[in-house]
Amino acid sequence: MAVYKLLDEDFEHAYTLIAIHASLEDYRLAYFLNSVLNLRLKRMDSQDVASYNANVTAFEWFDEIHQVFWGLLKNKTTEKTQPSNSGLFEDNETTRTEYVVPEFSRADYLLKIDDQQGAYSATEEVVRELKKIPGIITTYTIEVQELKSKNNLIFLTNA
Repeated sequence: MAVYKLLDEDFEHAYTLIAIHASLEDYRLAYFLNSVLNLRLKRMDSQDVASYNANVTAFEWFDEIHQVFWGLLKNKTTEKTQPSNSGLFEDNETTRTEYVVPEFSRADYLLKIDDQQGAYSATEEVVRELKKIPGIITTYTIEVQELKSKNNLIFLTNA
């Protein structure tokens, strides 16, 4: 019997990923991105993000004129869970923290720019404009090919 394997190398991850360290709420950051970069980011429905196992806040927009997909998501998610067993500490809640890209756990947000051509041509201009936004501490690009968790970003796609 033949065994067939899908290799991760077959799926090309040709997009630009920018890490954002910010002290802003997700909706405020989306508002500032819309203002500064002339985007129209809108919050995704929770059903569209349900493929990921945590409650991820995400915004997306497809620029039909330039054929560029923009996606913004919060990297860190926390969930409060009630313990299932009753015992001495039954009133205590536990929190579980997950990261979309655990290799960059210090990044608060991730901005995915996909123009189907590989690296976005105006990445340095975008990073420069992001640094001007009040509340953003720093921002930098991430090498997508080196990420182990790049498949966590599949739900942000313009398909």
